[in-house]
Amino acid sequence: MRKLKLVPDKTNIPFLNIRRSAFIFSGVLVLASLFLFLTKGLNYGIDFRGGIMIEVGTSEPANLAQI
Repeated sequence: MRKLKLVPDKTNIPFLNIRRSAFIFSGVLVLASLFLFLTKGLNYGIDFRGGIMIEVGTSEPANLAQI
């Protein structure tokens, strides 16, 4: 029975050559996520804030004065 080879034996990927670009890309992503976290905050939604949300549909436009 032959082994399944997903990557050939002679594959040469120069990971260390792209490390500087990878560090810069990773740093940019971290800074962007921190910026968004500090400016927009977290949106917890109804599940974590508590409370009840009810959606009601009507066949005709609702009269806001009666509500």
